[in-house]
Amino acid sequence: MRLTIRQSQKQLVSSSLEATTGVYADIGASLGSGAAKSVNFTTEVSRIAALKGSNSVVSARLEASQLGLDSMKTAGDALVSKLTALQGSQDTTSITVARQSAGDALSQLMDTGNSMLNGEYLFSGINTDVQPMTDQSSVATTAIQTNLEAYASGLGKTVSSLTGTEMETFITNFVEPMFSQDTFNGTSTPIAFPPPGAPTPVAPAAYVTPPAWSDWSSASNQNMTSRISNSEVVTSSTNSNSDGMRYFALASITVSALAGQGLGADALGTVTKKAIGYAAQATTGIVTQASQLGLSQERVEKANDALDAQSSIIQNKLVDLQGVDTSEASTLVNTLQTQLETAYTIVSKIQQLSLVNYL
Repeated sequence: MRLTIRQSQKQLVSSSLEATTGVYADIGASLGSGAAKSVNFTTEVSRIAALKGSNSVVSARLEASQLGLDSMKTAGDALVSKLTALQGSQDTTSITVARQSAGDALSQLMDTGNSMLNGEYLFSGINTDVQPMTDQSSVATTAIQTNLEAYASGLGKTVSSLTGTEMETFITNFVEPMFSQDTFNGTSTPIAFPPPGAPTPVAPAAYVTPPAWSDWSSASNQNMTSRISNSEVVTSSTNSNSDGMRYFALASITVSALAGQGLGADALGTVTKKAIGYAAQATTGIVTQASQLGLSQERVEKANDALDAQSSIIQNKLVDLQGVDTSEASTLVNTLQTQLETAYTIVSKIQQLSLVNYL
């Protein structure tokens, strides 16, 4: 009787578990050689779940980067609007407003360029633990204004007497390389400064070497990549070395450094025209960045749909392989409970038997 009770209790535990989970209590004993297939299916489901978890992180990074790029584009559009209003005008108020707008746009670039998600910088490329942007606006502005004085001195002129053509040459040869080149007279994409053919300034004026883009940005040119399925790897980040962000800073600095230097109408018009062109290139570059990230977002969404379909198919196979009839298991539980209750009753009566009752 004790053996019967012990076996019934063990079977009751297994049957109760099967009735609750709908899965065999002992996969190995129930499936035999089929247990290996069950393990493979379970491993595949876990792998798909891990991929989807990784994809959720990738999606969050892409979405946050898109929001940052959108805010940069909005700031760039606002700068173009203010510069368009300034074009052809030497009104002091308009110049002040344009310079203020340029400063605001540059601040937006710095703040957005250094944004983080989950402890990682979004615009650092693979250098996610390094702050990508360093504000060099003060140093750059001082260098541009100093070099403008030296440039005018070399032409035998004052800054206020420079023509539009001369100002365009200065911006193209002295200002633009500060953002298009990584270093000056250095080892990584070096460019000579001052540029060859620059007019020699009259003493005491002298050129100074300005900050190059490597002083602004510490980001890697290599972007992060992420595996989103068995066969797909996508680019999952961008970086501040892109043309869009370079031209954004160039447009802002061109206005803030040169617009308030007492230029003539022709030279100021050239500054405005060049800044508008740079801002337009910045917007185009930022839109291109956003489009590339958008393609990655679309691929992640499609990969998730495919992973969901795969997981559903495998889950169904697991149910077919491991599943039990819960109704049958519940009936067996009830039967075993009845048997145990009967056995307990019999044992109780046996324990009450005594020869004393018959003496």
